[in-house]
Amino acid sequence: MSNYYYIISSLPALKLDRRLSEEALDDAWSLIQRNSSDEDLCQVDWFLKRNDLNNLLESWQHRYLNYPFRPLRKPYSFGTDDIAASEKDPDLLDPLWQEFYNQHKDDLKQWTANEMDSRWFAYFFQKVAEKAHPFISELFAFESEARSLMATFNTSLYPFVNKEHRYGQNSLYRQLLQGKSQLSEKQKLSEPFLETLLKALASKDPQAITNAVHQVLWEKADDLAKGHYFDQISLLNYCFKLFLIYRREQLNANEHKPYLADLLEESLKNINHHD
Repeated sequence: MSNYYYIISSLPALKLDRRLSEEALDDAWSLIQRNSSDEDLCQVDWFLKRNDLNNLLESWQHRYLNYPFRPLRKPYSFGTDDIAASEKDPDLLDPLWQEFYNQHKDDLKQWTANEMDSRWFAYFFQKVAEKAHPFISELFAFESEARSLMATFNTSLYPFVNKEHRYGQNSLYRQLLQGKSQLSEKQKLSEPFLETLLKALASKDPQAITNAVHQVLWEKADDLAKGHYFDQISLLNYCFKLFLIYRREQLNANEHKPYLADLLEESLKNINHHD
């Protein structure tokens, strides 16, 4: 069993608005890996699998859609050499991905980037719901819902988006699809994250949207871990936040590189060709 008090008290405090060096993040991740039980690492592995999936998708989008190369999201368990090797031998993929990959490997080359993301993450979130710790499954279910709401909101904004596709069927989805983002008091009370998220989406500012998404995920994780301090749930909460901070630091580093401009250029080409 993990010594939760030792592990958590030895880790640096994480705050969403506090910058940490990559070295400090790597040290925290190494400490967790060295001192956690196999049972705990089995659950933490879901966060790694999520990064691995993002890296696989971005590799396939680079290979099949000519999207610009993007650096791997850290931390990960399946690196650049592993991804390259798996292109020749799909059996090297994690067993979690193999069945789905074998079912859809012929379709993969035909899918748009959005189809790749939507189909693979729907599969991933389904497996999380079936197999992961309740803290993780509830957190990822919340993220899945937030992604669907964001997609529905964006569908209402742009005329070239296929409005026949439905991400959800309840009244809120229908409301957003019609371009009505004004929330009732009941909606604000029942889903307090909505106002923050929709306000950021309406701004169309990528930084504001990123900050809002991270904020609502951070607050949801804290809500699910309420009352837990030195136990498995508090460790999982820390790991989720650590991965989120890793992502923020990577996004900050990428601001000084041409990745976003390259992606926007490729996206505009796709839009012009009605993709």
